[in-house]
Amino acid sequence: MESPVLLSIQPELSRDEHEHLCQLFFERFNVAGFAIVQRPIAQFYAAITGNDLSGVVVDIGQDYTDITPIVDGFMAPRARDTQSYGIRHCERYLAYLLRSNQGVMNTLFPTSGETFTPDAQETTLVNLARTIWEQGLVKVLAEGEAADIEEEGVTDIAAVLVAGKEKAVIESGMKKRQNAKATAAEQARAREIEALDLITVDFQGHSLTLGKERHRFCEPLFDPTLLMNIGAYDDGMMPLAAAVGHSVSKVDVDNRQYVWQGLLVTGDITNHIKGMGQALQARLSPFILSAADQANEVQPRSIRVIRVPDYFAEYRDKGRRSRLLPRY
Repeated sequence: MESPVLLSIQPELSRDEHEHLCQLFFERFNVAGFAIVQRPIAQFYAAITGNDLSGVVVDIGQDYTDITPIVDGFMAPRARDTQSYGIRHCERYLAYLLRSNQGVMNTLFPTSGETFTPDAQETTLVNLARTIWEQGLVKVLAEGEAADIEEEGVTDIAAVLVAGKEKAVIESGMKKRQNAKATAAEQARAREIEALDLITVDFQGHSLTLGKERHRFCEPLFDPTLLMNIGAYDDGMMPLAAAVGHSVSKVDVDNRQYVWQGLLVTGDITNHIKGMGQALQARLSPFILSAADQANEVQPRSIRVIRVPDYFAEYRDKGRRSRLLPRY
């Protein structure tokens, strides 16, 4: 009754639904004042600095990814796009990859004792995948890095355990600073161990050893065809970079160069996995002028990534921030 309310909602809601929300807040909650703002606008205004009012918001949700170009502070509704993949698809894909980790499978699903159904295994592995990314143990791979991981074949963690290298590998990060005065042979050995990039995760009372496969978590966003492996792909899916480029291409040609100067990647995933904006920026290079292209006044020459600043020091180290609104 004392405070005004600002509500951020999905753009798909109809005018009647807007009116119902206003009636609800005024008549049932007795708010002093009420305003509705579309969520992409709220997200964009939280990140912009200065007078730059054009950009494109890429909101990675649980089941969908929304792409919304903004021109002069207003949404470009005809350019807006939604792709039917999100965090849940990434979790299922990582769960699929973890099946190749014999150390994880033998620990979570021992052959002796309780029998686990395929659905129970899938649920457990998806929960493990969620634990991994929410603990910030995933990085975004550059283009081509996934192929390097496959060629290295560092997915059978059981082999590392048998070789007795697990402890040395996991402690390598702590010893990195101590190796400054080590011999050349010791430094070479430390680099070899560090290259395995193993970590331990406490999950359901078990201590699990994971390798580089965890860094492939975000791959379905950039290559949705990988979802064929888990039966979650459909023909309408476009790689995230292509979807963003297609969406911005619907903006008036005179405004595109300004839209590209405000790329904001947001969603709960960005609170735990750093570098999403930079990874998408690198993959968007085909949509801007190269040095060999003929320059003109309307074609973009660069893409600038923006992010929501940490205005308050007490919030910087907190992993959980405001949750996404439920989708209708």
